[in-house]
Amino acid sequence: MLLQGAHFSGSNLTGADFRGADLYWSIFFLANLTSANFERAQLQGADFKQANLTNANLRDANLGRDNVGGSTQLQGANLTGAELRGAKLDGVEYDEHTIFPLGFHAEKKNLIFKSPKS
Repeated sequence: MLLQGAHFSGSNLTGADFRGADLYWSIFFLANLTSANFERAQLQGADFKQANLTNANLRDANLGRDNVGGSTQLQGANLTGAELRGAKLDGVEYDEHTIFPLGFHAEKKNLIFKSPKS
């Protein structure tokens, strides 16, 4: 699926299936992507600022050079094997259910831990 540069700002894409999609430079600003599937998607340079990616599947996705920061919600998201080099992650919110790639240390990247009671 080729969707380079697509604009999804403010869209409700709950449960959307973007498996293996080419989404280079796409914009998801303020989008609701709860439970969306981005497994193996090419997302380099995409803008996820202030998006809701709660419970999203980002396994093996390439998020290099993305703008994910700015209160983007990653609670419960699965980022196993995801490429995060060069991604802007300041202000991203995560919880104890968020799964990061092996060797990734959220506390060293200015991410914000949000417990269910926060």
